[in-house]
Amino acid sequence: MVGTTFANYSVIERLNHGGMSDVYSISDANNQRFALRILLPEFRFRWNARRRFHWGCSVNQKLEHPNIARFIEEGKFRGLRYCVLELVEGPNLKECILRGDPQLRPNRLKLLTGMAAGLAHIHSRGFIHLDFKPENVLTTRAYDPKIIDFDLAIARPDHPKITAKLAGTPVYLAPEQILRQPVDERADIFAFGLTAYEMLTGKKPITGNTLDEVMQKHADFSQHLKPPRTHAPDIQPGIERVILKCLEKDVTRRYPAMSLVVRDLQS
Repeated sequence: MVGTTFANYSVIERLNHGGMSDVYSISDANNQRFALRILLPEFRFRWNARRRFHWGCSVNQKLEHPNIARFIEEGKFRGLRYCVLELVEGPNLKECILRGDPQLRPNRLKLLTGMAAGLAHIHSRGFIHLDFKPENVLTTRAYDPKIIDFDLAIARPDHPKITAKLAGTPVYLAPEQILRQPVDERADIFAFGLTAYEMLTGKKPITGNTLDEVMQKHADFSQHLKPPRTHAPDIQPGIERVILKCLEKDVTRRYPAMSLVVRDLQS
């Protein structure tokens, strides 16, 4: 792919190889650069994979927010399904956490508020992300967050509902998802809390390699959850309160809306 032309774009380099798609940096005839996401060839005849890829594109297309990677176009070229997105020239948040990026600390309020505002916009447009985690947040050179990957998103229900199947990374799922109970946007709020906790402390509040292991720890979540300031005493108490409210196991004690998380972070 690198060095070739794909759908009138010049392919510059591969940025990421995922389980279902590859991502490349590309440029158009005006030398504007974008990100190209291509469904892997082995999935081209798998109806569910094609449907999920298209669904993620269609959700992204309906979103317009500075903290969400902008959708440009979707298409099919030489039998390969693709979409073109805004190019974010920076690592994902997971990479920043793993390498102990020293710029996370001075930019943490900007990152937290941006991620919360992006999720609030997704909810206001009638969707739930359901796969929010550090890998799905890109960071710009100025450390503005950009949310990506809407393949597992669902339409936001009027009332909490049980999803058709359990999907996503087990350690970033809300307790109600794991227990196969009805979910709404508060599942994203819990995932935001997990991501924020990990970004601020470098640690996950709970760990587990399998769904069963995560389920066991979720059963007694309060015992495993330590306040973020236990690991990082310099975290402002107000930020800690926001995160712990996002991480309430009981959904009725959690924030009811992401907009309230934004409000409290800004205050």
